[in-house]
Amino acid sequence: MRRLLIFNPDTEYALASDSINYTPPASVVRLRRNMALYPATYASPGDAILLCDIIPDDELKRLPYHDIAAEKNLEIIRMPALHSIVTFKEPVFADPWGWNRCLAYRLRQRFSGIKGIPDERGLEAIRNLSHRRTTIEFLSITATDFPEIETPKECTGVEQAMSVFEKRRDMYFKAPWSCSGRGIIRTSDLDRSQVEQWVRGTIAAQGSVMAEKAYARRLDFATEWLCRDGKAMFAGYSVFETSRRGKYHNNMRETQSELENMIRQSTEAWCDSLLEKIQAAIEQLIAHSYSGPLGIDMLVTESGTVNPCVEINLRRTMGMEQLPIYYN
Repeated sequence: MRRLLIFNPDTEYALASDSINYTPPASVVRLRRNMALYPATYASPGDAILLCDIIPDDELKRLPYHDIAAEKNLEIIRMPALHSIVTFKEPVFADPWGWNRCLAYRLRQRFSGIKGIPDERGLEAIRNLSHRRTTIEFLSITATDFPEIETPKECTGVEQAMSVFEKRRDMYFKAPWSCSGRGIIRTSDLDRSQVEQWVRGTIAAQGSVMAEKAYARRLDFATEWLCRDGKAMFAGYSVFETSRRGKYHNNMRETQSELENMIRQSTEAWCDSLLEKIQAAIEQLIAHSYSGPLGIDMLVTESGTVNPCVEINLRRTMGMEQLPIYYN
């Protein structure tokens, strides 16, 4: 089935809002606009790309990945104006970067003939499972062999969060829904008033913050998966670089065997049994309620311990670009 590909990196923000009328911040709109043709890198010939923003033809031709889109003969479709409807003659499978209530609503209202849009129950499951608290239960299953790994703590009150900060000082506070290092602060060089201001604002906006240990690390990596029919299929590895503050920089563009060697050379703890445990945890906690791509961010500490779940992404990730994953 032909796919309608959508790059919507604002999806975690939309999940936090949970509104059909969500509007992302200007910085995220710029990213979405500048990278609108990124799906061309994993598209199949004949697929279509939906533009979420108004981009004139002359600007579109200057965007990254335009040549790839042209080479693959991808149709570029613009989001219809409000109260306008586009009808596809043949069924099209919607394949966004990630699902949220706002995107699902816009697609239902403005297109006819689209398949694959989650129903309300599915959208609620995606939102709940995308909350960073899911890592707590995930680690209870996967990290039992690694006593160095501390389980994150969800703080629903400012004083509760600041109590954790006073005990640790160097740590991460994370918003429940955010991505690519946004919505995260590392507290080591911040004073109490700066930390409290951030914590207070995040709790007011999203209901809680996650408090996590800041590990000295050797390597940041991820395992990439496809969930379908209650099962999790391992799709491959990705290795990436982040800043000291946890912001995503870029992925290593190597073969799968080279990426796996990087992981195994960084730690003796990585083994097939751990991969199997991660797969079992995905199937126990997530795959029964979610179908689609999924990435588990991990790290190797300076001591060689594996943290098997730093973050769970119920969406595509930049590390999936080179993986042979098909959803239709």
